[in-house]
Amino acid sequence: MIRADDGTVLSTGGVQHLCRCGGSRNKPFCDATHGLKGWSGPESADHGPIAGRRVDYPVGAGVTVHDDRSRCAHFGQCSDRLPRVFRAEDEPFVDPAAGPTAEVAAVVADCPSGALAYSQDGELVERSDPASITPVPDGPYRVRGVDVVGADGRPYEPRERQTLCRCGHSRNRPFCDGSHFYAGFRDPAEPAPVPSLYEWCGGITALETLTERFYTDLLGEPDPILEPVFRGMDPAHPKHVAAWLGETFGGPATFTAEHGGYEHMVAAHRRLGLTEPQRRRWITRLQATADAVGLPTDPDFRSTFLAYLEWGTRIAVFNSQPGVSVIEHAPVPRWGWGQTPPYVPQPWDEPTAAEQGRHRLAQQRRSRHPMSSVARQGLPVHGAS
Repeated sequence: MIRADDGTVLSTGGVQHLCRCGGSRNKPFCDATHGLKGWSGPESADHGPIAGRRVDYPVGAGVTVHDDRSRCAHFGQCSDRLPRVFRAEDEPFVDPAAGPTAEVAAVVADCPSGALAYSQDGELVERSDPASITPVPDGPYRVRGVDVVGADGRPYEPRERQTLCRCGHSRNRPFCDGSHFYAGFRDPAEPAPVPSLYEWCGGITALETLTERFYTDLLGEPDPILEPVFRGMDPAHPKHVAAWLGETFGGPATFTAEHGGYEHMVAAHRRLGLTEPQRRRWITRLQATADAVGLPTDPDFRSTFLAYLEWGTRIAVFNSQPGVSVIEHAPVPRWGWGQTPPYVPQPWDEPTAAEQGRHRLAQQRRSRHPMSSVARQGLPVHGAS
């Protein structure tokens, strides 16, 4: 079961692909943004048995606390609840004699990552929860009752509680190691200003370059399908089309202010009798010209660009037929990103964001506590989350 961070069930079956790079615009699901970022996320976690990594601390009454530092996600619930036992800035991390056994066991049982566990008289005690994966706000995936298998097909030792990295920065992938904190990962992200299509493609300069090249090439060949439509074309026509596209894509309302707006565009197409082959040819040539003049080639922009061309040319063909009833008055359309918003990098998408965060935090600690062991070693505080 895949849940949203508020507990809402998102999926209960089938194969699901979850974001691991931190950049998806459809979190928690993958939308292939890792390809745009160039993120591959090789795994580095130890496949060996947990018993070979953990440190054991006998507490009393047959209870032993097990600490596997390699799986710690640094939520800090243990050091917050029992700081005498789980000491954020001291070694060893666990002081088993500093708290009541039952209280220690209760805190250990709530460790989100499973780094802490305990056994009673030699038997591991783990609460069994329904299988689920839930993203923690600004943090990892909280995994319950799900076995984790590496990208190479090798399974990791099964545990009831685990946390998997979703910021893309863990040094112990696929598991979380608290790097989301250092990288400044946020989910949901602070709303980032999304550029208009007009801004994204390069503004009026780029659009005028597009239309000038398009009509120059069209009339220079000439094109037997389209040339009859544009024979005797007004020399200013390319700039007019660029102004229309600019206003439609979120730029200044130049076409409305200087060229007659929607009504002029409709009038220009009346009784032309445009055909479907001409419509298709116009789109094909304009897309090729967009490549030739260097308009952005990212799939988000090009899919939206093509969607507008399809929509606009179909209306133009309809409006051009003899005897049709057209919409006489309307604003110039405003075309947005629809279902394909552009990939706008967030601060944590910087590949070294987590390391930069660690460095900044270490500097802050050194300035506050020049002689502390944490400051000297540059170690993360166990409770950071």
